[in-house]
Amino acid sequence: MILDTSVDISAVVTEYGLARHIEELDEVGLTVVSQETLRLSDAWINRLRDALIKVGEERTGASLNLHENPQTEFPGRPSEIGHIIFPSLLFEGRPFVDVLTHPVKKALMNHLLGDGHLLSVSDGWVKWQTPETWPDPVTTGFHADQSAVPAPWNWRLPHVANMNWTLTDYTKDDGALAYVPGSHRKERLPELEEALPLAVPVVAPKGSLVIFSGALWHGAYRKTTPGLRVTMLGQHCRPYMRPFEDFKGKLPEQIFASSEDPAYLRTLLLEGLG
Repeated sequence: MILDTSVDISAVVTEYGLARHIEELDEVGLTVVSQETLRLSDAWINRLRDALIKVGEERTGASLNLHENPQTEFPGRPSEIGHIIFPSLLFEGRPFVDVLTHPVKKALMNHLLGDGHLLSVSDGWVKWQTPETWPDPVTTGFHADQSAVPAPWNWRLPHVANMNWTLTDYTKDDGALAYVPGSHRKERLPELEEALPLAVPVVAPKGSLVIFSGALWHGAYRKTTPGLRVTMLGQHCRPYMRPFEDFKGKLPEQIFASSEDPAYLRTLLLEGLG
C-alpha cells in the first residue's frame, strides 16, 4: 500500500476501513466503496438522484422516468447515443455540494492527488437504452482522463482522478463503466482497439462511490435495458492544473459556512486564493 505522504489520511482510512480500497487504487486503478462503508442513508442517495433528475427535466423540458426511456427526441448526439450530460451541477443545490466533502471521498482523492487538489467538473450523467442504430459496442470510447498531459505518466502520481456516485444500480447491461484493471500502470493511452478485449464492467449497487485514477483506461458499455442509469461524477485535478470549470467566487458564503468541511470545500473551489 503506497500512501501519499503529503497529507495524513490514516485516521479516516482506519475509521472507515479503507485499506483495501487504497490497495485497489494502487494495484487496479479503481475501487468501489459501498453505501454501507460510506455510512450514507437511502434518503441521502435518493435526494441526490432526485435532484439530478429534476435538473435534467428543467434543462431539457423532458420527462425523465427512472423506469422507462425518455419519450423526448433530443437534438444531435444525446438521441443518437442514448445519454445526456448535465454540467455545472455544483450551482444547482445543496446535494451537489455535499457529495464533495464526504470524508471517504476526501481521503481517497487525497491518496491519489495529494493535498490541495481541485474540483475540475461537477456533472450529472443520465443514460438510457442505447439505440439499435448506434454502431459500436461502447457508448464512450476508451480513454484516460489525463490525456491532456503527454505520456509517459507516473502512475503513482496521477494528474487527475474521478469520482462516480452510482444513483441507480450499475451493471454491464445497464451501461456501466468499462475499464482495464491495472492499465494505469502502463502510463500511456491505449492503442486503437487495444482496451475493449481486456475490459471488465464496474458492477456496483445503487449508492456506491466509484473512484479511479486519471491514468486508467476506461469507456462505457451499451445500455441494453430500458430505463435510466443516473450517475453523479466529478473529475478532480492537482493544484498545478487548470480545472475545466471555473467555480471560484460563485457559491454564496453561507454554503461554505454550513458545510461539514468548509476548509476543504474552499480548497476544492480555489476560494481564498489570489
